[in-house]
Amino acid sequence: MRVTRRQFLKLSGATAAVFSAAELGFNFEATASAVKQLRIKNVTPTPTICPYCASGCGLVVYAERDSEGKFVKLLSVHGDPDNPINMGGACSKGSAMFNLREIYDPETGEQMINPKRVQKPLYRAPGSTKWEEKDWDWMLDRIAEKIKETRDSSFIHKEKIDDGSEIIVNRTEKIASVGGSGLDNEECYLLSKMMRSLGVVYLETQARI
Repeated sequence: MRVTRRQFLKLSGATAAVFSAAELGFNFEATASAVKQLRIKNVTPTPTICPYCASGCGLVVYAERDSEGKFVKLLSVHGDPDNPINMGGACSKGSAMFNLREIYDPETGEQMINPKRVQKPLYRAPGSTKWEEKDWDWMLDRIAEKIKETRDSSFIHKEKIDDGSEIIVNRTEKIASVGGSGLDNEECYLLSKMMRSLGVVYLETQARI
């Protein structure tokens, strides 16, 4: 084993500090044993699979439990180093799994809610600096209105080609759709049909981005 000069100085300094403290009468045995329990006390790691794309990356969910084993709170979600697919890594969505509200305790089925998770629709008006809570009916109507307004103002019915003639294209180039890898085949089919009926030509999926 090779030791660099910097590692040697660090090790020498730490060793000297420990011996100096020990000579003053301090007993570190109780402290050392307590430190080992600080990060893992009442913490249960549970392996799971990322629900987004079909890669099958493994994640480890860390949750705190009380003395009776009852769930207390969700602590963190990390890539599973023992999973042969991702070997501890995770994409941007997998890394943000902690922010999901729909995470359940695999043993009790209890919902583990992140207190920072937004649970109500929020709307920020153009030029505003604050978010307002709105109900779902208002939000869905607003989205539908903006889609129709954008489509009507940008819809292209015919387009000229190289020989000067016109062909019917019926498309809009100011709306794009990005599907999620969590969608099943039926949902993807319906989303694609809806976008095509609107004339949307920019269709993409999260799995390819």
